[in-house]
Amino acid sequence: MAGVFDGIRVLDLSWGIAGPMTTMLLADNGADVIRIVRPGGDPFIESSGYHVWNRGKRSATIDLRSEEGSVAFRALVAGADLVIDSFSPGVTTQLGIDHESLATINPRLITCSITAYGDHPAHRDRPGYDALVAARTGIFYDQKGRLGTAMEYIAGRPGPEPEFGKPENMVRGADREGPIFPRSTWPSIGATYYGMLGIAAALRARAVTGEGQRVSTSLLQGALAAVSLNWQRVEKPDAPLYWMWPVDSRAIEGLFECSDGRWVHHWTVRPRWVLTSAEGETLESTELDAAYRDDPDRISMESDGLLSGYFLYPMLAEAFKRFPAEDWERAAEKTGVGCSVVRSPSEALATQSFLDDGCVVEVEDPEVGRVRYAGNLLEFSHTPSHVRGPSPRLGEHTDDVLAEAATAPLTAPFPLSPTPLNYPLDGIRVLDLGLGVAGPYTGRALSDLGADVIKVNALYDSFWNGTHMGLGTNRGKRSIAINLKSEGGRAALEMLIAKADVLTLNWRPGAAARLNLDYETLHAKYPRLVYCNTRGYEKGPRSDLPGTDQTIAALTGGEWEDGGCDSGNPPMWSRSNMGDTGNAMLAAIAITSALYHRELTGQGQAVATSIVNAGLLHNSYSWIHADGTPGDTRHIDAGQYGLSPFYRMYQGSDEDWFFLAAVTEEERRHLAKTIDASGGPDLGANDLLERLEGLFATRPAAEWFEILDRAGVPVEVIDEDFCRTIFDDLVARDEQLIVESPSKSVGRFEDPGLLVKVGPNGGIIRRGPCQCGEHTVEILSEHGYSDDEIAGLVASSAIGVMPGVGG
Repeated sequence: MAGVFDGIRVLDLSWGIAGPMTTMLLADNGADVIRIVRPGGDPFIESSGYHVWNRGKRSATIDLRSEEGSVAFRALVAGADLVIDSFSPGVTTQLGIDHESLATINPRLITCSITAYGDHPAHRDRPGYDALVAARTGIFYDQKGRLGTAMEYIAGRPGPEPEFGKPENMVRGADREGPIFPRSTWPSIGATYYGMLGIAAALRARAVTGEGQRVSTSLLQGALAAVSLNWQRVEKPDAPLYWMWPVDSRAIEGLFECSDGRWVHHWTVRPRWVLTSAEGETLESTELDAAYRDDPDRISMESDGLLSGYFLYPMLAEAFKRFPAEDWERAAEKTGVGCSVVRSPSEALATQSFLDDGCVVEVEDPEVGRVRYAGNLLEFSHTPSHVRGPSPRLGEHTDDVLAEAATAPLTAPFPLSPTPLNYPLDGIRVLDLGLGVAGPYTGRALSDLGADVIKVNALYDSFWNGTHMGLGTNRGKRSIAINLKSEGGRAALEMLIAKADVLTLNWRPGAAARLNLDYETLHAKYPRLVYCNTRGYEKGPRSDLPGTDQTIAALTGGEWEDGGCDSGNPPMWSRSNMGDTGNAMLAAIAITSALYHRELTGQGQAVATSIVNAGLLHNSYSWIHADGTPGDTRHIDAGQYGLSPFYRMYQGSDEDWFFLAAVTEEERRHLAKTIDASGGPDLGANDLLERLEGLFATRPAAEWFEILDRAGVPVEVIDEDFCRTIFDDLVARDEQLIVESPSKSVGRFEDPGLLVKVGPNGGIIRRGPCQCGEHTVEILSEHGYSDDEIAGLVASSAIGVMPGVGG
């Protein structure tokens, strides 16, 4: 069967990370991707990720600045569906390949620009390397969490229990304070997710309207995506339930060293299970008689839980130290609690169950031989993904592509009856039955693109909806509270499903079938329904286990790399990690792609993905040879400063930090000339790093920024306070990078807003975060229920209504 993007032709003018990863997802799902490289090659050609991200594409060398190259490219545009680029603002206009110019050649063309900062005048002309964006936005300070949480730091408050520090001997990554460089490229990863989502939404919009679309996102928006649930400013920060400790720098997030020197991540923390299982001479997994929510011995997520963790940490650390890591993992699997050994990416890629699932594949690479790397990350029942071959050699298909240039026809006709849309997902109704973060964040992303998202809450969901994560994941939705085990509640849900386009959830295998909410049952009744059920783990023996952001970051290699374990450090769980939200974004991408396919065929289908798939995408710069030996991948240093003397953070004489990113030979020549004029070292010296550190410690960071920036050396001061100032940045608010909406629980709610723009109107924030049952009456009335019927359902506890709303 063909992929969901079969018949779509893509001209890929991107480089770096976000663009190539985005077009990789397009190629994996059937698109014909032509990677166009300028003469002289790509400055990122040595990146280990290029073996992975350029797979399945064709490669052509075309000089867009020459008349011959420009003519050939324009001929290709006439038969293309999508052009994606990584140019700085204004460059496409200079080259005559901006959206408006290309639309005169092909009015149905979709363009996607992934820039560093978009058009924000204070940032737009800054250099766009991933780490420089992380420095300028300050997310290096979010890696181990901020004291009291980022929300409290933004509010200028210390947070609960300020007299307590982190537990003694608890070390994550490098044992130092200050900004931390993770191996994961969070700004680019976030931009990949939103770029791909925007493209899928634009294809759906074009299928409805017949019109081309302009898509734009940036590494700035990608950075905001990574911290989107932590960077909040609210009117009532002391509202009940709002504050949670897991992203506080003092939190015991469940990382523990075991007797064999290996580490595990146990989450959510179940102290009684750990301590009783470790009581004897052998590890005996204790059965638990309650789920986490009902466990009287659980560590709560509120401030008292922070203190409990502080005092329990030494006992938990001692218990884990008694037995080997794999014994703890097996014991957890037996009981059904979360606990994963922290693995390197190479170990993860060697996992047989990943290969069996297809989320890891083996491919014959023309340059390095048979390799394994991240595989099919989006799953479709009717239009399956397939890795279509290795990365091509540079320029391998130039002659073929140029021969096609003048003859490529437009790929699809206009709709017979074009329908105008205000937003790309206008007219789409989504039922969101998701749990935790990974489920509901899917609905948030779809709502921002114009979908009407109805959050189906359980009657007891008031707790979660009031937390900072619950508020962030449920922005833009309406909420109906339903008891799905009651006859009246189930009938109400059936009525909603009958009028829905999408049903999304992230339940464990079998749970949906027990309520007749499995895909097979619903597809038989509603063949146009797009059905999404995401997982934590890969399909296989682990499917029934509780998958979490933390345990799967351990399993797939993220915590190993981000902590610098190859340099001897303990692992680190990044507080901007996108395991849960990445799974949600992959789900939103798959759903929107399936909606595009439905516009063409009238056919609904099941889609799926997993947190494992997200973790593998995050580490997709890594690959291994088929025999298990690692590929050529750079690792961070023990201090977690960077990847090399040229791509690294340095501290000035004032103890502030700046990040140097001299990536190209030209940039290194500028650096050599500049520091030589300042009495600095020869860049060829063996002790370069030590000498650079000494030199940069002689002047304040801001002064070095001025010197290096003026000389054309890419550099940024690491801005710890960006998370505060952006909330009062008038341009950011006008561009809806930061949005304000009302909340019933915390009053004024401000958080990162539209992280991709599609079409002339971009997107929409429909409303603030919904509370459990806030819109029950409104939604049921829309579906034909009378006031008396609604009152009867409330009386029988079949539905719930938020107090004060009515019903």
